[in-house]
Amino acid sequence: MEKEIKNCGRPSGRMKTAKIEVAIEPEIKEAFMEKLRKEGKKASAEIGIWIREYIKDKEV
Repeated sequence: MEKEIKNCGRPSGRMKTAKIEVAIEPEIKEAFMEKLRKEGKKASAEIGIWIREYIKDKEV
């Protein structure tokens, strides 16, 4: 079996240095977290990917 290569989250050796807080309704958060659990994903990694893609898409 091949080892899966992940391209998400914080690079190895990098420290977590910042936090972004998002205020959403508890039922929305729970639905989001449940879908991530079913997919075997972590919220921080997914949100980090979305932020990086957003920045890349908005660069001129």
